[in-house]
Amino acid sequence: MNFHFTPSPRPSSLEMLTNEQLLNIYELAVQAKASPEFIEIIEEVLSKRSLEHSEH
Repeated sequence: MNFHFTPSPRPSSLEMLTNEQLLNIYELAVQAKASPEFIEIIEEVLSKRSLEHSEH
């Protein structure tokens, strides 16, 4: 089966977490060798927040 992740216009559960919570999940996901797709989604949320923060 071939799945493709399509972002929702609503905030995801990951986007509702604090930066600290998101970083903790990222570290645990890397340690647990979670799927590269899941880790990539977390990285995208973190980078988006970083860009938004640097624009202010």
